Amino acid sequence: QQQQQPQQQQQQRAVPMLAVQRSSRRLPPVATVTLVGNLRRRQLPSLCRQQVAASPLPFVTTRSYFSSTTTSRSSPAASPSTTSSKPSRPTPVVAAAAAASTKSSSSQWKTSLIAASCLAVGFGFGQAYQHHSQHYQHHHHHHHHDHVLPNGLPRTCCDGSDDDDTTTTEQQPLTPEQQELPRTLRRIVGKANVLDGTQATTQTLPYLKGARIGNGAALCIVTPERLQDVVDVAQAIVHADCTVIAQGQNTGLTGGSVPTHVRTTDGRPVVVLSLRRLDRCFPLDHGRRVACLAGAGLADLQRFLAHQFPHREAHSVLGSTFLNPTAAAGVALGSGGTQCLRKGPAYTDRALYLTIDETKWGRKQVKVVNTLGIEGMEDDDLESDDENGDGNNGTTQEKRRMDSVPSRLDIWSRWVQGGYEKRMRFSSETGKATKAHDDSYGERLCCHHRTEDDNQAGNSDPNNNHTEISRFNADTRGSPPNRSEGKVIILATVHDTFPKPKATQTFWVSFDSLDTALQFRRRVCLDNAQDLPVSLEYMDRDAFDVIDGAGRALSHTIRWLGTTSPVIRHLWNFKLWVEDLPVAGAHAWVDTALYWVNAVLPSTLPGPILKMGRAFDHHVAMTVGDFGGGELERLTRRMQDFAKEHGEDKIQVHECTSAGHAQSLSAFRFAAAPAFRTYCVGKGMQGISIDYALPNSKGQVPPLVLDGNDKKEDIAVPLKRMRYSHFGCNVVHEDLAYGANVNVHQAKISLKRAVEHGSGGKLPSEHGHGHEYVAPPETQERWKKLDPLNVLNPGIGGLSQSYRYR
Repeated sequence: QQQQQPQQQQQQRAVPMLAVQRSSRRLPPVATVTLVGNLRRRQLPSLCRQQVAASPLPFVTTRSYFSSTTTSRSSPAASPSTTSSKPSRPTPVVAAAAAASTKSSSSQWKTSLIAASCLAVGFGFGQAYQHHSQHYQHHHHHHHHDHVLPNGLPRTCCDGSDDDDTTTTEQQPLTPEQQELPRTLRRIVGKANVLDGTQATTQTLPYLKGARIGNGAALCIVTPERLQDVVDVAQAIVHADCTVIAQGQNTGLTGGSVPTHVRTTDGRPVVVLSLRRLDRCFPLDHGRRVACLAGAGLADLQRFLAHQFPHREAHSVLGSTFLNPTAAAGVALGSGGTQCLRKGPAYTDRALYLTIDETKWGRKQVKVVNTLGIEGMEDDDLESDDENGDGNNGTTQEKRRMDSVPSRLDIWSRWVQGGYEKRMRFSSETGKATKAHDDSYGERLCCHHRTEDDNQAGNSDPNNNHTEISRFNADTRGSPPNRSEGKVIILATVHDTFPKPKATQTFWVSFDSLDTALQFRRRVCLDNAQDLPVSLEYMDRDAFDVIDGAGRALSHTIRWLGTTSPVIRHLWNFKLWVEDLPVAGAHAWVDTALYWVNAVLPSTLPGPILKMGRAFDHHVAMTVGDFGGGELERLTRRMQDFAKEHGEDKIQVHECTSAGHAQSLSAFRFAAAPAFRTYCVGKGMQGISIDYALPNSKGQVPPLVLDGNDKKEDIAVPLKRMRYSHFGCNVVHEDLAYGANVNVHQAKISLKRAVEHGSGGKLPSEHGHGHEYVAPPETQERWKKLDPLNVLNPGIGGLSQSYRYR
C-alpha cells in the first residue's frame, strides 16, 4: 500500500532525510547524532518520525562511518521494485550514528555524569551560600562568641554589647509609594542600576556587608552614574518616606556604611545609595587643587596625579589605599594616614553636598549646598528663564535640572576623563578664600612643648588648648561635611594637592624605652611646624615581632606592587570571599596558609634594621623631606645632637641608603594589622583591635587596670600587646592577643575606660563611630542639626533610628 502512494507524498517524506544525508558529509559523528536527534524530536513529519522511532537509539547499525559514506546516496523514494526486492540499506546518517554511538557512548555517559555532578554540587553550594549570607549575623555571633579573631585591618572597641539590635516595632505593610519606589528609581537611573536589597546574592553582598562588621538588608540598592541622578534619587526616596545610607567604596571598619535591618526601628524601609560609580576627578588651578566626585578613591587620585601632575602629591596616604577608600569618606570621618603631619587629616570646606529637611508646608525636600568655589559652577552662574519667578514652569524646571551645578560638574568630569577637554578650571574668589585642607594642623602639633614647659614651671592651665588632642572622630569643628558620618550626602569635594619634596631621606631609629622615644618626638620631630617630617611611624617590640613573623608575604607584595595596585585589592577581596564561605573553618584557611608561608619567606627588612629591631623594644620609621628651605638639614642636625646626648645604648639610627630599603620600611608598617590576624590564627589565639588618640603632650601606655574600677585578678593579661601609631599625631592602634578562654569583651571595656579616664584620650580616632561607638552628646547634637528628620544614616553613633530621633 505504501508503494502505491502518490510520488508527491513519498518525496515529502524523503525531504528531511535527504537534508540529513547532505549534512552527514561534512559533520563529525557526534554532531551528526546531535542533528539527527534534533530532527527526530522537532522536524521530521509524523511518518518519518515513526520510522526513526522504530530503529534502536540513536540509529544504531553495524556499519562504520567511512563505509556508509561510500555507498550510494539513493533516496528512500526509489523505485518500488528496488524497495521490495532488496533489503533496505542504512543511509549514511544511520551508519554515521552507529560509529558515533560505538566510539563515544561511554565517553558521553562519563561527561554527562560529571556535568550532572558539577551542577548538583554547584546548586547545593549556591543554596548553602545564600542561606549563610542571609543569616550571616546570627551565625557569626554564635560561631565566634567563644573565640574572637581580629578583623585584618584596625578595628575599634565597642561601647555596648556586640549583639545585634533587635529592638523593632511591629512591621506595617509597605505603603503604595514604598512599593513603587524601586520602579521609580529604575526610571531615574536605569534598570541595571537598581538591585533588590532584600536578597543576599553575589551582586548585593558588596553593598550589604561591611568590610569588617555589619551585614543587613535593604529595600533596594541604587548605583547612579550621574550626580544629578543622585539628587533625583534622594528626592524620590524621601518622598516615599524611606531612609538613605550613602556609601562610597564600602571600606569602613565600624559598620556605618551598611544597613543593619531592612527597616529602621520605626518601620521605615532602608535604601542603600552607592556612589562608587561616580569615580571621576579633574584638576583645578594648574594641579594645585583637585575636585573629586563622591566615588573617587585615594588610589584613583594618586594614579591621576602621577600621570597628570607628577610633581604633586595627594592629600592623604593610607596603608589601606589598595582598597581605594574614597576621598569623600575621608572627609566624612576625618581620617588621617601616614603623611598627615604636614598635610593634616582629611578636611575641606569646599564641597557639594545634599541635606534633607522640611518646607514650611511640611513637605520633605532635598537641598543642594554648593561651596565648591569653582568658576562657572557656582549658584550665581546658573541662568534663570522663569519670568514669573514662581518656578512652576515644567520646561523651566527641567532646564534648570539639566543646567544645575551637579549636571555641570558631572559633564565636565566626564569630558576630562574621556580626554575630550584639556582646558583648566580655576577656583573662584570665594573658593580661593575657603580652606581645602587643615592648614593649622602642624602648628597645633608643635604646641605641646609649651605645655610641658609650663608644667615644669608650675604654670599649668587645665583649660590650655595646648593639651588638646590632635584629631579624633567626634571633633565638631569645620563645615557640615567634615566628620558628618553620613548625615549629609557628599557629592564632590575639592582638596589641595602638595608639592613633592626635592629630596627625601628615610631613617630607622631604635630606642631603649618609650620615654626616650617621646623625648625624640618632642625635641627632634615636633620642634617647629616648618621642619615636620613627611611621616613618623612608631611600633613597639611586640608589633615588630608579629609583623616580621606573620606579615612577610604581604610586606613583599606591597613592596613590589605598591599600595595603589589593583592586584592587591583583588587578592584581598579573594581572601575575604574565602573567609565568608559557608564551610566550617573557612574563616581561617587563608591566614593559616599565610602563617606557614611566612615562616619560610625571608624578612622584608634589611639586615641592619632587623638586628636593631631584635635588640631594642621601641622603634620609629621616619621620612624627612627637603622642600627647598633646609628642612632636611635642620632636622638631621637635631637628630644627631640628640643621639650624641643619649649614647648608643639608648638610641641607634640607621639611614636607608636606597629607595628599596625605604619601600621595605613602608611595606612593613602597612602590613601590621593583617599580620596580627594571621598571627592569632596561626597561634590559636583570640584578638581585639582598637584605635585611640592621646593628648599631644602625653603618650604613655594606658594601663589595663585602673585603681578602684577593676580588680587585677579579673583582668586578663594579653599574650601580645602590639602598639603602633602615627607617632607625631599621637594616634595609636593597639592589637591585643589573648588565650582561648579569656573574656575579650571585658578586656575591651577595661582598656576603653583606661584610655578615656586614665590617659585623657579619645575613642575612636580615625575609623568613625559607625555602629560600634556611642558618640558624645555634643557630636550627636551636631548630627541632629545636619539631619533634623533622621533620614540619613539613622542609628549612627548610638543615635535613635526613629523619625526626628523620637
